[in-house]
Amino acid sequence: MTDEVILAKIDAFVEELKENGVTDIVIAAGNDEGFFSVKYAGDYRGISYLAMSSLMNIMFDSMQEIAMEMKDDGRTDYGQ
Repeated sequence: MTDEVILAKIDAFVEELKENGVTDIVIAAGNDEGFFSVKYAGDYRGISYLAMSSLMNIMFDSMQEIAMEMKDDGRTDYGQ
């Protein structure tokens, strides 16, 4: 799928959300080939809140994942 097709799908989805009453939207997309897009619409305060909340959720989820890896693998005791 080309970048233009992906961007058109994102734009169509944003318009559909607006028609359904969603007022603040933040969408980020990327792939392994280097495609990166951020689309946002709405009040800057709502958009900022959504973006920061997403960032915090991603950070907390990744920290929990690392903690679970440490729990599963354990630690090597180098104290001896």
